[in-house]
Amino acid sequence: MAKHLKKENGNFLLDLAVMTVGCLVMILFTYQKIQSPVIEAGHSCERKYSPMPVPTLYIHGWHGTEKSTSQLIESAEDEKGARKVLEVTVSPQGKTTYSGKWNPGIRHPLIQVVFEDNEAEIPDEAVWLKTITGELRKRYGISQINVVSHSMGGPVTLYWALNLRNKDSPELKKFVPIAGPFDGVIFTDDVPNQNKIRENGEPVWQNAAYRSYYEKRNNFPEGVSVLNIYGNLEDGTNSDYLVTNASARSLKWLIKDRVGHYEEKMIKGPMAQHSKLHENKQVDRLVNDFLFD
Repeated sequence: MAKHLKKENGNFLLDLAVMTVGCLVMILFTYQKIQSPVIEAGHSCERKYSPMPVPTLYIHGWHGTEKSTSQLIESAEDEKGARKVLEVTVSPQGKTTYSGKWNPGIRHPLIQVVFEDNEAEIPDEAVWLKTITGELRKRYGISQINVVSHSMGGPVTLYWALNLRNKDSPELKKFVPIAGPFDGVIFTDDVPNQNKIRENGEPVWQNAAYRSYYEKRNNFPEGVSVLNIYGNLEDGTNSDYLVTNASARSLKWLIKDRVGHYEEKMIKGPMAQHSKLHENKQVDRLVNDFLFD
């Protein structure tokens, strides 16, 4: 009996050892699978790992709401398989509220930004943008972002990039301002056909905000790809009704020595009106191809 029990104990210990080793092998295999490198075609010896997806933030302009960027987002979902994963609402006091769920498995994640105080000044909204970008990095580990902006959302993004970014901010990869008033707004401090862009790209007339941007121009992150979209009603004003072509195009003079790629696209006709640009199918295609192809 004792000999039989000793033999059974020995078999039990052997089985336990086999099971333990098996479990360790399965754990190791699973870990290696998670960490497995992505080997690109033609580069079988080069080890690369799947990167974190780069989310695109959509920022509305003065008096804008979530509707201001909804069509842009929906077109990206329909045409490029992107998906809105988060909406960030900012209170007038700067408190952020998140809805949705971040999923790093989505190839083209989209994040909609909504400022409840849609008449706030550019520096205030830029501070809120700094809060959002910092939270995206801290909460979700997001290290790179794209930004699509309409109207005043362009200068807000520029102000953040020049004045408020720090070492903890996500890297700006692509920037698409639509109808951005970088050097004045009609009915406020600009007049149709008053300003012009010189052959070297410098605007003839520069307002105080523009001059302050120019002083900080070397703070703009290097290597960003920029698509600057603006509208021309072709009614003789060379504007989209609120923003002159010169004001929109003045962005290039600020960042031309910093960007990795810069291009401009003029939209013409009735659908080039300032508020219609974010409802324009041509704009949708330009933005989506630039971001996701």
